[in-house]
Amino acid sequence: MSNFPEKDSKASKMVRVAIPTFRSRVSPVLDSCTRVLLVEVEHNREIERNEIYLDELSLTERMNIIRKSHVTTIICGGISDMLQNMIQSAKIYLISGIAGEIDQVVDAYLSKKLDEPRFHMPGFKAEH
Repeated sequence: MSNFPEKDSKASKMVRVAIPTFRSRVSPVLDSCTRVLLVEVEHNREIERNEIYLDELSLTERMNIIRKSHVTTIICGGISDMLQNMIQSAKIYLISGIAGEIDQVVDAYLSKKLDEPRFHMPGFKAEH
């Protein structure tokens, strides 16, 4: 399974990637993270970074903020079935089971190398 959505060649090349963070790493669980890094990507190059805070918010409130932030892709570690279903219903591309330092994960995403085992959470099994 590829970690990258197929894009129409005429589609916009702007992507907004959300990555839940804990210190300088990908947060182990999206559902309970307090901060999310937003990375603007255009033509496979990072343009800008911003951060949003999700302290003490329900899953519905989290999804509303993610939608309003125009996120197109989420890279995360663990995720509940409920939140995964909400993300898929919102037509947001989800890459789960990812671990590592934020800067390395962003670089791997941009260079299409997130499928390397060093970025998999312990116990992660790729679906084929």
